[in-house]
Formats: sequence, structure tokens, C-alpha cells
Amino acid sequence: MAARSLLLYALLLALATAAPSHGLTQADVAKRLKEELSQRNRGHEMLESWNGDPCSPSTWEGFSCEPKDGGQVVVKLNFSSKNLQGPIPAAIGNLTELNEIYLQYNNFTGFIPASFSALGHLQKLSVICNPLLSYKQPDGFSSGVNFSHGGCATQEYYSSPAEEYQSPPAVASQRVFVIGGVAGGSLACTVALGSFFVCFNKRERRSPKKDCSSTTNPVFQECSVDTTNPAVQQFSFKSIQTATGSFKTLIGEGGFGSVYRGALANGQEVAVKVRSTSSTQGTREFNNELRLLSAVWHENLVPLIGYCCEKDQQILVYPFMSNGSLQDRLYGEASKRKVLDWPTRLSVCIGAARGLVYLHNFAGRCVIHRDIKSSNILLDHSMCGKVADFGFSKYAPQEGDSNPSMEVRGTAGYLDPEYYSTQVLSTRSDVFSFGVVLLEIVTGREPLDVKRPRAEWSLVEWAKPYITEYKIEEMVDPGIKGQYCSEAMWRVLEVASVCTEPFSTFRPTMEDVLRELEDALIIENNASEYMRSIESTGTLGSNRYQSIDRKMFASGSARIDSTKGHLQTMPPSLPR
Repeated sequence: MAARSLLLYALLLALATAAPSHGLTQADVAKRLKEELSQRNRGHEMLESWNGDPCSPSTWEGFSCEPKDGGQVVVKLNFSSKNLQGPIPAAIGNLTELNEIYLQYNNFTGFIPASFSALGHLQKLSVICNPLLSYKQPDGFSSGVNFSHGGCATQEYYSSPAEEYQSPPAVASQRVFVIGGVAGGSLACTVALGSFFVCFNKRERRSPKKDCSSTTNPVFQECSVDTTNPAVQQFSFKSIQTATGSFKTLIGEGGFGSVYRGALANGQEVAVKVRSTSSTQGTREFNNELRLLSAVWHENLVPLIGYCCEKDQQILVYPFMSNGSLQDRLYGEASKRKVLDWPTRLSVCIGAARGLVYLHNFAGRCVIHRDIKSSNILLDHSMCGKVADFGFSKYAPQEGDSNPSMEVRGTAGYLDPEYYSTQVLSTRSDVFSFGVVLLEIVTGREPLDVKRPRAEWSLVEWAKPYITEYKIEEMVDPGIKGQYCSEAMWRVLEVASVCTEPFSTFRPTMEDVLRELEDALIIENNASEYMRSIESTGTLGSNRYQSIDRKMFASGSARIDSTKGHLQTMPPSLPR
């Protein structure tokens, strides 16, 4: 009777969800997918970030796209370990170009939707570790699909399309031996566990100090901290609580977790970053940042003061940057920010560029940041720009690397399109992201803003035509209009344009970028001195700068050598 009820339920579900997709665009299907997931996952961070088309202007989290027939189509879904619940969305079956679906380690219930049988290109489907009522494949499921399923403790294996959910091959015939083995082995397990706990308790008495490997929360895996830099301190959780007043003052939140303001016993103000249990960035990122910042130091990198790995906590401690982030000062909430003038914006980016040059030329093996963005450029009390957040950073790939990670990391709007499509990482990926930051300081716009008209979603795509047509006044942030030297501004725009070239071979190195920005600041400062001298004689009107026609200083602008992928600079027309 129960089996017949399940079969009837499955049939009704198939009829209800097998609606035709004729006339639906990819964006319509993605919207329906979001709606289905949101019914049981309201407020989910990943779903909240989904807007517009899943492939354009940047790919949604969990989606992978490829070009086809002049457009982009979704070919892969990876919702692994996203803490999703409810039925598996039937709308997935309408993404007809899918070849891989990964839904493992979630809380999906019910059945595999009948609409999946329409996925003619599907090659892999994984639903491991989900409390589904049945793992039965829908009728018409392609015979070429590698179907991975089972509970969290079940061995992963692949079944044929007609196979019901059952024990893996050869398991049924061995059940008698397994039962005997379990009964006979239980005594041995008991003895072994007893010995382990006796030894463990003795070790605890010898060494009461806890480290990351002593955490008990399964969310926080072993972090195995091993730092050799004496400047990086290990704090107790109690001292962190005291420093932050029991985490009283929240100053920010990110992918890793919440950031609190505090003060150490010596009076130094600090920013304390505490990993959240729901964080998508895990122990790997924690260890990555800890080890990297224990090895590098530069005045334009935010240094690591210390860490805490105790009582299921993963905490990083940094100096407090009193002027916040570059992002906050460019387009944060207007009532809470002070607009940066043009020379300060340029100076901040020069500081960040110096930090990146240091990383890219780090002794022994260059380091690639992988998440350069305006929110990761922090400003200290003297408005010096410092690069922060090294959780995604890694050493540049080189010959002989074993099992190099192919996982693409970055932030939408800043992500290098070549790195995303080829998964080949280089320092030029950081250069692309930095070019987007340069466009931000010029325009005061966000890199990705779906609230604007469709043609203005992507800052890079919106800005390129203005740069090509020399329409500087139409793209400059209103907050700095009339307060900049046109030649210096154009030099920065030209650098930003070549940094954001789609192909990395046409982008400059960070050394080239830094050199051009330093020249631009010299031009800006010289122009400021010149204008002040004229103002003091009373020969100039009320405008601080007179507009300078592009052709008047063309010989002094940065020239882009597209065949070599770097900048060639002619002497500027203004004195240095």
C-alpha cells in the first residue's frame, strides 16, 4: 500500500511539474528556478544574489555557462553544500543544455523531477547525502548519465537508468558476512575506542592549551596552524572577548563572517574577523590567509596581528583601518561617507598597486590575490591604501605542481573573463580586477549594478564606449567634476581600459600600471601647483581647472601597444 502511494505521488508530481518550456527564455527558466528554491529557502544568500540572466553580464553563483549560437547557455549547476532544502526544482529540467548537475550535501526531499528526463545533454548527476524519499530515476532518463546517489554514509556509486535505489552491486550477497563482521568487530572497536580516550585524556592533561585541531564543531574542520612568524600572535578566545567587549561593536560583514572593532591590552585598536558557522569560506581560506600573511609583509598590505583557534572559533585579528574601505568612500551610504577628492583616489590606488606589485614579485614564487575589489582596499588614518583579505590568494601555478586547483574564485563584476572561461590563472587576472577598481574611482559607480538600465549593468562594458569616444565629462563621478586635471584623468582611463582587455596578453603588468599611475599623480600635482599660482595672481576665473582638449595633450598620454600587451608612455605635455 505504501509503495502504491509513493508511486501515485510520483505520478502526480511528474504531471504537475512537466509543464512545457516552449517560449521560455533562459532568464525565465532561471527566474522560475529561483522561485521554486525560494519557497523553502527564503533569505538564502546565494538566491538573493541571483538577478537578471544567469549568464550575463556575469554568471550567477552555482551556474557555469558556455558560448553557443552567439549567446551564453547554462551547462552546469553546482549547488553542492549550499544548505538548500525542499523538493528538487523541476525548473532545472528546462535548462536543456545542462551536462552536469551537482546537488549533493543538501536537504532536498521528495523525488528526482520527471522533467530531468528531458535533459538530453546530461552527463553527470549527483544527489549524494540528501534525504530524498526515493532515488529512482524518471522514465526516459538518458542511459549515458553517471548517476551518483545514496545517503551520507552510503558508498558512492553509479547506476544504470532503469535501476531502482538499492544496495550497490555485490553488497546484497555479502550481507551475512557484514552482519557477522559487525558483531565480531564491535568488541574490538570498543577496546580501541577505550584506549584512544585514555590516551586523549592524558594528552589533554599534559597540554591544556587548545588549537584549531581541538575543535569539535564539524563545520570547522581541522586547521593545523603552523606559523613561523613571531610577529603573529595566538590569542585565547577569552582575550578576544575582552578586546571586543564580548563582540559589541559590529563594523562589517563579509563572506568569511562578521568583523568587530576592539582594542588589545596595549591599547592598539583592532578589527576582529570571526568566521560564521554559515560561511561559504571555510578552514581552507582561514589557513590560507594565516599562512600567507605570516610569510609576507609590505606597507601596502593589511598585516595580520594574530589569530584564535579555540572553542570551535576561527578568528583573525588585524589593525583597525580607521577610514574604512575604498568602496565605502566611493558609493557607500551618502549620509555616512565623505567624498574623496581626485588626488586622494589616485593616491589610494597607487598604494594598492604597490602592494600588488610586491605580491606578484614575491621572492621565490609570486602570489596572486584573486579577489581585488574596492571593498578589499582599506584606508588607514593617513588615507594610505592597503590591500586586504587574502583568503582566496594562492601562489602562481608552475610546472611540477601536483593536483592544481581548478576552482575559479573572485567577485562578480571584477572577475577576469579569460580566467573564468579557461580556468587558467595568472597575475593578469589581478590586473583585470584592478582595472575595474580604476573605473570605480573615476565614475563612482559599482562594478555590477542590475538596478540600472540593462546596458549599464556592467561598469566595464558601459565605460568602454565613453573612453573610446573621449567623453570624459559624461562618465566622471559628479562628486569630483571640475576638480581634476584632464590629462591625468585620461591617463588613468587609458590604463583602466587596457587592464580590462578580455584577453590577458593585451593587459599590462602591475609594474606598468603602477608606473602610469605615479606619472598621472605627478601630472595632477603639477597641474594643481600651476593652477594655484595662476589663482594667486587673480588671472583665473572661478573654475579651478579649465578643460583641456584631448588633442592638445595627445602626445603626453599613455599609448597602448596592443601587440605587446603593455603601455608605452610618451613624455607628458605638462612639466613634472
